[in-house]
Amino acid sequence: MELSVPGMDIVGFEHEPETARQKRAVEAALADLKEPLKLFGLPDSAGCAVTSADVKIVAEVHEDDDAPAEADKAAETEEHDGHHTEFRATYAFACADAALVRSVDFRFFDRFRDSGELNVTFIDADGQTAYAVSREARNMER
Repeated sequence: MELSVPGMDIVGFEHEPETARQKRAVEAALADLKEPLKLFGLPDSAGCAVTSADVKIVAEVHEDDDAPAEADKAAETEEHDGHHTEFRATYAFACADAALVRSVDFRFFDRFRDSGELNVTFIDADGQTAYAVSREARNMER
């Protein structure tokens, strides 16, 4: 399972944490993201266990194709530095019977209340299926 979510949806901001409160929020989010079975409910009957959880923050600088002139760009930089931070996680699971993973309950929305929607792609032996899950429709069934 791979997860990529904007910092805004996880901690409420997308810049480097500046205050002690922001730093604690990032640390808590990273700790919670390292426990995927608390965020993504898999059927107990499948007997799944986490074998690895790699969680990191990736900062990117976005440059607009319609970039303003240099003077305008300097003013824009003061307002918004163009940085976009994402939390990214890669999880591996070992399941006693992976075929029984026919649904996922996205408890993720209980923990990360600023997140509204996730686009999910489920890939298995039968092919690939795309889903949109949200706070209001947080269960994915295949």
